[in-house]
Amino acid sequence: MIDTHAHLDMLRSETDLTESVEKLDYIITIGCDKEEIYKAVDIANRFENVYASVGYHPYDINGLDDRDIKILESIYRKNDKVVAIGETGLDYYREITPKKLQWDFFEKQLELAKKLKLPVVIHSRNAKEDTIKILENLSPFPDSGVLHCFGGDINMMEKAVEMGFYISFAGNVTYPKADNLREVLKKTPLERLLLETDSPFLSPQKKRGKPNKPLYIFYTLEFVSMLLGIQAEQLEKITDQNALKLFKKIKKTANV
Repeated sequence: MIDTHAHLDMLRSETDLTESVEKLDYIITIGCDKEEIYKAVDIANRFENVYASVGYHPYDINGLDDRDIKILESIYRKNDKVVAIGETGLDYYREITPKKLQWDFFEKQLELAKKLKLPVVIHSRNAKEDTIKILENLSPFPDSGVLHCFGGDINMMEKAVEMGFYISFAGNVTYPKADNLREVLKKTPLERLLLETDSPFLSPQKKRGKPNKPLYIFYTLEFVSMLLGIQAEQLEKITDQNALKLFKKIKKTANV
């Protein structure tokens, strides 16, 4: 099983880290601020089956400039375990970062991903119209990307899929009040479906109230397989194959 999005440096303990690494095939750990990008790479280099994505979350771009974009490129060129750019995107839930600045750094990281021929990991919260607008303005994306921890509507999903993006669902799809999200999931093409934990956030319902960890992805897998009427083993195979198609550097580095 592949957890396509986790923040391994934020896990509660070394045990949570090591047991997850031991029981999952691959994990992609996300660096999304000036410090975490280095932590993500360090962890990826510690474990053979862990890879990193580096970028700047929209809440963490105040004070950054073009030199910080160049740092992402430099990290990628020096580390074979970096497989994507992000997470980057738009977040209008809290007024932490000006929208204009969010747009600017989202566009710059999208352009960097295209330059480096890497997929992009996209964060979008309360910003579905602007997210799609920016993606459409900068399309096509030959190396694709993923809208992680998807929280949009069916229209947003369909437009993203039309542009070649993958749609990833996290533990919040298991929550009792997430009916709208489940409707989107049921309409998402299987060939574009990914699963993630977003650890240590968004623990699935069976572990809600506890810090999340990659090992809990199996609870989400079980829930989604029942929702879609697909055997868990088959769904795992589908989502893992999708992940390897998206994050192509995993296959090249791991020789799988």
